Amino acid sequence: MCAGYESLVLFAVVIFFGYAYSAITRFEGHLPESGPMRLAFQIYLTIVVGGYFVWFWSRGRRTLPMKTLGVQLTDQWGRSLSPGRALIRYLAILACIAVPFALSHLLGSAALALLPVPFLIALFVPSRSTLYDLVSGTRLVQRP
Repeated sequence: MCAGYESLVLFAVVIFFGYAYSAITRFEGHLPESGPMRLAFQIYLTIVVGGYFVWFWSRGRRTLPMKTLGVQLTDQWGRSLSPGRALIRYLAILACIAVPFALSHLLGSAALALLPVPFLIALFVPSRSTLYDLVSGTRLVQRP
């Protein structure tokens, strides 16, 4: 539920910052002549989204969806995340998304079947943590 709500908020963030990028650089996204600008745009949005999550996940802050649904991100000992640990979690999530897509270019669309693996791992570990939470040493807890 939180991920679905978060995607609505992120949509607004990406539209706002995407428009700002387009206005500043005059990038319109036309292919194939936009190769380097498209890559720069993708890197820019990855940094923007990363900044959004690292900011809200660290030092006890929560995103609007996390506040609404009573979810808090902590380390394994229940403490607030440092910006470094929040960044590690974001990079782990990014890898969990990027690896199946990269493999799909090499092996075909069947590699996209790997996308749910980080979530399926939660069925087999006692803490019910996703792969990226295990990698980053984080966990989601219920808070009022």
